[in-house]
Amino acid sequence: MDIEKSTGASLSVVAGLLLLSVASGCRKEEKAESAGSHSEPMSVDVVRIEAHEIPVFEEVVGTVRPRKEAQVTAKVTGRLLEMKAIPGMKVKAGDLLAKLDVGELDAALVRAEAALEQATRDVNRFRSLRESGAVAVADLEQAESRERMAAATVSETRTMVQNASVTAPFDGTVTRKYLEPGDLASPERPIFAMEDSSLLQLEIHVAEAMAGTLSIGSKFRVEVGGAGAEFEGVVSELSPSADVGSRTFLVKLDLPSHESLRAGQFGRAFLPRGSRTALLVPSTAVITRGQMDYLFVAADNTARLRIVSTGTNREGQTEILAGLDGGESVVSAPPATLRDGQRLAAP
Repeated sequence: MDIEKSTGASLSVVAGLLLLSVASGCRKEEKAESAGSHSEPMSVDVVRIEAHEIPVFEEVVGTVRPRKEAQVTAKVTGRLLEMKAIPGMKVKAGDLLAKLDVGELDAALVRAEAALEQATRDVNRFRSLRESGAVAVADLEQAESRERMAAATVSETRTMVQNASVTAPFDGTVTRKYLEPGDLASPERPIFAMEDSSLLQLEIHVAEAMAGTLSIGSKFRVEVGGAGAEFEGVVSELSPSADVGSRTFLVKLDLPSHESLRAGQFGRAFLPRGSRTALLVPSTAVITRGQMDYLFVAADNTARLRIVSTGTNREGQTEILAGLDGGESVVSAPPATLRDGQRLAAP
């Protein structure tokens, strides 16, 4: 019986302690809420938002391509003996890329040089005979004509032999190889593809309605995705006629030299199309949480959290498409501790 009384007393003590703890916690929460509601107003920077006229651009996509590119072919027909270049190799203008087997041309050059030597001897002999009056002037003239023809044949054949060496037409990079040693090369069959990546262009196709506003030398803002940067593109070529299928005009914009630019990258050109009215806020005023954008509107010295719809972000300013009216004020750089409904210090 004494044990039951002791146990009941212990349970009563524990229950009392729990009630005291809960009551103490409630009083602490009430004090914290009271302290928060009567905290000092927070000092922040506030910006009044007004509507502005901003330029409107037409975004036209295109591809970065080398300004110089070529299909390298042989100038004569012959079997490929050697391939001196491989894709990815950087070469200088005049560097040897491939060599052809032109044994027939070599033999023809030997014959032409022998014919020239004979013609030269004939001319010398006829000149000596002419001085003594043994030959007519017409015979000497015919001999001199044969010598000139033989000299022309030698020059032509020597040039053809020299063309058996395929060289780079300009400084650049070999991008592709089409033939292998032993293949028959000819002026109709390319051996290599080359490009000069130091001079790049953005090729875009512009709609007929906009093509009339462009001219050689016009400058536009260009973004290249792979480069992660903006550039200034200058119109260097403008097609005078439209593509029959797409009804668009091919326009080429020269790009500045930059180490991050590569041929084949995807790019965008922004062509001006007038202006429109927009609300712009400092980009630092926008708070992103998940997929939602917020900002604090300062109204009656109180911070009000508001959901907004944002547009483009450029040069430190973000366009507000919905959720904000002109003439309202926003907190330009809200501190992390700022909360909805918090009082703000008077300006």
